[in-house]
Amino acid sequence: MKMIRFCILFLGILVTSNAIGQQLPPPGTPSVATKPDEKQPKKKLVKTDNLSKLSITGGIGIANYVGDLIKGNTAFRQSSYASGVGLNYAIVPHLNARFDIGFHNVQGYDSKEGGAHPGRNLSFRSTILEFSLAAEFTLMNMDKYRFSPYLFAGIGAFRFNPRAYFGSGGTHPLRELGTEGQGLPGYPGMYSTMAVEYPIGFGFKYKINNKIMLLGEFNFRATGTDYLDDVSTYYPDKARLDAKNPNTSKFTYRGGGAYPINPALKRGDAADKDGYYTTQLKVAYALKSKKTKKPVKKEVTLPVQNNETDLDADGITDAFDKCPDVKGSKQNNGCPLPFIEGADLAAVSTDSMTYRIYFDLDRSMLVSDAFKTLQGIVAILKADNTLLVHVSGHSDNLGTNAVNMQLSAERAIITRDYLLSYNIPADRITTAHYGETIPLDNTQQWRNRRVEITIIKK
Repeated sequence: MKMIRFCILFLGILVTSNAIGQQLPPPGTPSVATKPDEKQPKKKLVKTDNLSKLSITGGIGIANYVGDLIKGNTAFRQSSYASGVGLNYAIVPHLNARFDIGFHNVQGYDSKEGGAHPGRNLSFRSTILEFSLAAEFTLMNMDKYRFSPYLFAGIGAFRFNPRAYFGSGGTHPLRELGTEGQGLPGYPGMYSTMAVEYPIGFGFKYKINNKIMLLGEFNFRATGTDYLDDVSTYYPDKARLDAKNPNTSKFTYRGGGAYPINPALKRGDAADKDGYYTTQLKVAYALKSKKTKKPVKKEVTLPVQNNETDLDADGITDAFDKCPDVKGSKQNNGCPLPFIEGADLAAVSTDSMTYRIYFDLDRSMLVSDAFKTLQGIVAILKADNTLLVHVSGHSDNLGTNAVNMQLSAERAIITRDYLLSYNIPADRITTAHYGETIPLDNTQQWRNRRVEITIIKK
């Protein structure tokens, strides 16, 4: 009944949080805008993982035991510590495989709040080392939403070793004592301290950025043992226990009265296996970060031949011309303005060149990949004081129009401020923002999370 109440409570929380999560506006993303009527040069793109496949997790929290020493509604009583690390691998969208290693401590006391039989006065503590594999299903698309509930279930194995303190001599390992007659003729043999477990639970994810995610998780383990607490069947004969080890009967029954003499008197319930659950705050870190696609820099080393084409008739063959459709100069690699190696060239005309930089999901902060392009633009503008620059911000279509418009404006402003920080005069810079109104790609939304920077000849 205790676990049924747990499940009903957690199912209600899960349904409510899922409904809230679906109402949250999806975050916006940057993009590179080009004029609709402007023909863009084709570039071969390198396909990279848009989503991290593998992430490492770590967490801390509390662990609680469920078994013969606990009774009634004892949720989160007699808690101890829980910790763990793990690996998550994205199989397909919404579905992860996870491997977890846990190191926990569980405890139970008849004499404390929630104890089953205070007069019996039994107790135990045990460290648990567990290994488990599970399938994890995330309800929301984490590319679009920052928050989502998730469910998981799996199988694992764990090691335990119940100990107890009673009288002098510190703690004692209960299994070796044989508190239910283990090892005596006519009684069961020693139980194993290794057992199978079946983890099942749910949690909530919150995406901080493309690499870091916070998780709150509840994980219940049904187990294949009833000896997690060293309590399972009947009270053995005290005389036979004392003949083997006088200390055993002291730990078999620790109450204030006489040792139970009825051999049919239950010490525990062998039909009801023990279990435990953990509640943890976890952090997931993507081992492979999310990256955008970049143009392949195709080096041509073939010698110039008389029959090579020069479409723009600028004296530079197309094999070596970085701007083969627009007339340029040799010192600019065939472009009308200096060419920035490794940058994403978006558009070229006889008096302008446009470069793109990209932004993370729902962010207006410059990322490391953008700085090389921006430094190149700063160098060009400083070398020629007659050049002007226009900055236009864009977003994907994942958020509301108002949110996306604001996000595109912030991206344009932070790019302008970067140029200003290098003493590019403000009267040479103009800005505009378009939200999601000028998409570059309707299927790959990361391409729309962009700022377009156009260098213009007067």
